[in-house]
Amino acid sequence: MQRLNTMTSINLTTLTPSDPGIKHSRTYNATELPNQSSNCSDPGLDKEVLVFAIFTVFFCILGILGNGVVIRLLGSCKRNTFTVYILHLSIADFGLVTAELIIEIHWFVTHLYCGFPYHSFQTVFLIMYSTGQFVLTIISIDRCMSLFFPIWYRCRRPPHLPTILCIIIWVLSLILGAIHHILIVVTTFGDSPLMYQFILNAVLCLPLMTVSSLTLLIKVYFVSNQQRRGKLLTAILLTLVFFLILAFPLNAFYFANYLFREVHPNLIHYGYLCACINSSVNPLIYYIVGRVKMGKAKQSMKDILQKMFKEEENTSEEMETTEGKI
Repeated sequence: MQRLNTMTSINLTTLTPSDPGIKHSRTYNATELPNQSSNCSDPGLDKEVLVFAIFTVFFCILGILGNGVVIRLLGSCKRNTFTVYILHLSIADFGLVTAELIIEIHWFVTHLYCGFPYHSFQTVFLIMYSTGQFVLTIISIDRCMSLFFPIWYRCRRPPHLPTILCIIIWVLSLILGAIHHILIVVTTFGDSPLMYQFILNAVLCLPLMTVSSLTLLIKVYFVSNQQRRGKLLTAILLTLVFFLILAFPLNAFYFANYLFREVHPNLIHYGYLCACINSSVNPLIYYIVGRVKMGKAKQSMKDILQKMFKEEENTSEEMETTEGKI
């Protein structure tokens, strides 16, 4: 059974992996739960899905290792605005790749994207995916505020605002994930609640993230006379760009499926693979950007992160002084 089968509608027509030219319908009545193993039948091994699953597992393992290191280091260092945001982003990325790894292991064993524990960890994936989008959106807006209103940002902004916003984001994502899981397990929802969740994420996050990213790019690299470009700002811009390129297509594929009612199942697998690559690449971005102009001396990940955040504090102070003179 293809992954798309279990994530579109309860009354569903789609392609089987064994014969792409044959369509079949799978219907659940009011007494059957879509996550019961009795509703799933092993279609055999699909070679295309196998390739996606192998690559997904590979990047999930890299993501678990990389984000685990970032979480451990940021969890033990002094907190500032962006350590809070990046810590929560890393936790979301870690949870996403962990959930997806378990889903893929389940597929290797059963050749199915349905039943238990698939639906439970699909909900975890959704919560982490939504949290990552919301945190990145807040980061992009916060960064714009720090560039355009540096004095207000440093002197008037509530000191615990980042922590409060992250808590709100987690609560919102948990509520949305719980609603999705309840609709899947308890009711026969006419269309996939998962699909609507991805569409909602796109509507909420895409405009804000795109406008903020373009504003940051234009302000920092084309308008500002400042010679020094903060490494953290560069890392944030790269993270936003990679998210828009890699992670956001998953929203687009579900939106296309909503509009056209038939999308090739491999597009969904490709979307999940790209989402895992995005969650795995962020620690590498921090490491590469942090090492730039450090010379040949060996630097630990902890030293790189600390210097990057320290440089950001110094850059913000310089910007505040410049703004005050103007």
